[in-house]
Amino acid sequence: MSTKDFKEGNKKKTNSKDKKLRKQRIKRLFLILAIVFVVFATAAAITGYAAVRFYMSDLPPFDPAKLEPARTSFLYDKNGDLVTPLMGAENRIVVSLDEMSPYLIDAFLAIEDERFFEHPGFDLRGIFRAVWNNLTNQSGTVQGGSTITQQLVKNTFLTPERTIKRKIQELYLSYQLEQIYSKEEILEFYLNQIFFDFNAYGVEAAAQTYFGKSAKDLTLAESAMLAGIPNLPGKYSPYRNFEEAKKRQAIVLAKMVETGKITQAEAEAAKEEEIVLAGVPKRSYPHPWFVDHVVLDEAPEILSTLPEYEGLTIAEIKNKLYTGGLHIYTTLDQRIQQDIVDIIDNPKKYSRSTQEEGKPIQPQAAVVVVDPKTGHVAAIVGGRQYEPEVNVFNRATKGHMQAGSVLKPILAYAPAFNEGLAAPGTVLDDAPTIFPGNPPYYPNNYSNTFKGLVTARYALAVSLNVPAVSMLNMVGVETGKKYAEKAGITSLQEDNGLSMVVGGLTKGVSVWETAQAFSVLANEGIRTDMTTITKIVDSDGNVIYEHEPNKVEVFSPQAAWLTTNVLIDAVRYGTGTGIRIGRTVAAKTGTSELSRDAWVAAYTPQYVTVFWCGQDSWPNKTQRGNFESYIYAPNFMDPILEAVHKGLPKEEFKRPSGLRQVTICRKSGKRPGEFCPQEDITTDWFTKETIPEGTCDMHVEVEICSVSGLRASEFCPEEYRETKVFLNRPEFIKTDRRWAGRVGRVPADAELMPPAEDEICDKHTSRPADISNIQAKQVNGNIQLNWSAAKGASGYLIARKGPGEDSFKLLHSEPIKQTNYTDPAPPPGNYIYQITAVNAEGVKSNTVTINVKVEPPPPPPPPDPEPEPEPEPEPEPEPEPEPGENGNSGKNGNSGNPQNGNGN
Repeated sequence: MSTKDFKEGNKKKTNSKDKKLRKQRIKRLFLILAIVFVVFATAAAITGYAAVRFYMSDLPPFDPAKLEPARTSFLYDKNGDLVTPLMGAENRIVVSLDEMSPYLIDAFLAIEDERFFEHPGFDLRGIFRAVWNNLTNQSGTVQGGSTITQQLVKNTFLTPERTIKRKIQELYLSYQLEQIYSKEEILEFYLNQIFFDFNAYGVEAAAQTYFGKSAKDLTLAESAMLAGIPNLPGKYSPYRNFEEAKKRQAIVLAKMVETGKITQAEAEAAKEEEIVLAGVPKRSYPHPWFVDHVVLDEAPEILSTLPEYEGLTIAEIKNKLYTGGLHIYTTLDQRIQQDIVDIIDNPKKYSRSTQEEGKPIQPQAAVVVVDPKTGHVAAIVGGRQYEPEVNVFNRATKGHMQAGSVLKPILAYAPAFNEGLAAPGTVLDDAPTIFPGNPPYYPNNYSNTFKGLVTARYALAVSLNVPAVSMLNMVGVETGKKYAEKAGITSLQEDNGLSMVVGGLTKGVSVWETAQAFSVLANEGIRTDMTTITKIVDSDGNVIYEHEPNKVEVFSPQAAWLTTNVLIDAVRYGTGTGIRIGRTVAAKTGTSELSRDAWVAAYTPQYVTVFWCGQDSWPNKTQRGNFESYIYAPNFMDPILEAVHKGLPKEEFKRPSGLRQVTICRKSGKRPGEFCPQEDITTDWFTKETIPEGTCDMHVEVEICSVSGLRASEFCPEEYRETKVFLNRPEFIKTDRRWAGRVGRVPADAELMPPAEDEICDKHTSRPADISNIQAKQVNGNIQLNWSAAKGASGYLIARKGPGEDSFKLLHSEPIKQTNYTDPAPPPGNYIYQITAVNAEGVKSNTVTINVKVEPPPPPPPPDPEPEPEPEPEPEPEPEPEPGENGNSGKNGNSGNPQNGNGN
């Protein structure tokens, strides 16, 4: 073997060894690498497991109930017409896939998750594609790899933070969700959850918000535009940026073409379709005064009594109202509500208005309208000019104002009628009266005058205070309160005095409870509890509440009708005369102290309407207002009542059996007596227990002297004596400084009282003596009368009755002073003269008479004959005797005629 061969041999051996060595080294390297990989893989697996376990340690519990989204509730009026959705933080209307446009479903699948029906909840291909696109995309737009299932999980169970921890939890929960629910169920959950801006959640609310239509009626163009919004609602909402919304719509349409959902031609047609938007939605809602009461007060109270809401706080229940998908059916009459709001908000109805920044306008007003038979509230107006954040306080349901006289029928008159203590014809004394109490009570009337004896009917119709206090005193304060509370007045707990019947209340009273109380009178004495809700239906269509009216008899039908009949007179001639709407209305007004509150409670058989007007506060405690009910009755109540009864037939209050009409004297309350004046005789209604007995003893006849006005004395001349009818009313006291107003006031009918027994005429206290020694004679054709002076006389009256006359006539107008009188030349005939003495008081003596016969004058003597021849002288005859020498001239009045005076 040559050296060369040896070297080559060694070289071959060496190469063989090197190859083996390299192979060994490579094997060791791979082994080491394998070991390192296993170690690192194990470590990574352990670390990953630990990380996953750590990330999963606070995994939210999988609560399927959370998949049920918050649903918008709805409120309906009395006819079942929608009033408003109750939109809380989320306006959502849940619908099924069948109630969605197929275009809408395809649009969302195309743009959000085209492999939705293929992946198990997460899409690895989609994730890698999103990572690659995000790494290579130069536009800066970041693509997401979340599936629809993942988005649903993120929105339902997780927070919106972007961390590995949240992503791992999202993948796990998505997979779990897919194991429980079908693809269709998950898609339906998703489409009812997503946010579209403007408080619209879910496709149905979005369709109505943007296009004013249901999701099932959306066109391809509208569906594509809606499907583009959830990616960035603030950017792609057509209300915020219509051009961006159109660009996004085009992307969605292109994706639908790419996934084979539509053709290119359909996409192009959709792009060209005009998009008509419904208009940016307003957060306001109609009839806020009524809706607020339903949502904030009555509905939560009702729901709190239901098993489904047991254990929830009122705040949680109120949240459920906005998120539970409830359908609340109310008693609202939208026309009446709006008509009254228009009247109350009309600035021309107020003499003046003021408003401080950030505060409600003043004055304010409130109204409640209710059907007394059903208790269904047709309208609630809680104030003037509803304004969010400024004027939302509901004065009708939550305000308590001083009542004035508006509660008189409820506290006093109806209870008295019901107890059989009084009837409308019962007589009450409107006179200054001190009522027991600590301190004693001295009520006044609004006019600061007192009428005297009046019937209960008149007293209530014209709203006299003293008779109302007398009536409550008769009934008893506690009894009156019990009746009022039973009728629905719930705010009198702190009131225990008689003054509450005229408005002296500690807390005041609300319009709502006043309407409840007057509905008792309108409904024949039955209280039907008022309500604004008739039915509540849950989101699945189950009726969970249906109103069953609670009815309680407060007054008998007779007592209710009698009170109503009196209040009709209040409209006819009393404090409610301003109400004139062409139909029978009963009403009670009320004006609080210092005229700070004006009330009118008016009703027909169909509706009860209660109105209040005043200011929210009075910083000056002595300031007087100008809120008189007699002004506000016609100004507000006439148009309000006309609106309430528009289109309704006229109805009368039905009189119940058990009542009887009786004619009475309105001053005594008894049957009329023989002296009762016609103007004091009236007819009224009574129950059999209250029919009056006996005859009037108030009207009496008394003989008085017309000169003094006092009872006639024995000396009063006959011509001054007269018999008059007086009112012998009970004694009374005069007002002093304990009463507000003028001192010394008395009831108006005090002037009708007769003089007291000891009030005898002081004008005629004596009588002159009768005259004596009267003589009469005829002298020269005149009659001369002479008499002796009468003791106590200051003059004399001469009267004569001549032939053919029936009565005596005074011969002079004033008494004469002298004791003689000459009657000049009376015609012949028989005369009778009367002479009466009169004293300085005008009192006359007994009359003395004398008869006188006036003879005709003697005929003239015959003419002298022609002289004859002078006869033989004869002796001269003796002279004739003088007249009267024969004594025939005395009281017989003969004048000494020769034919009668010679005694032959």
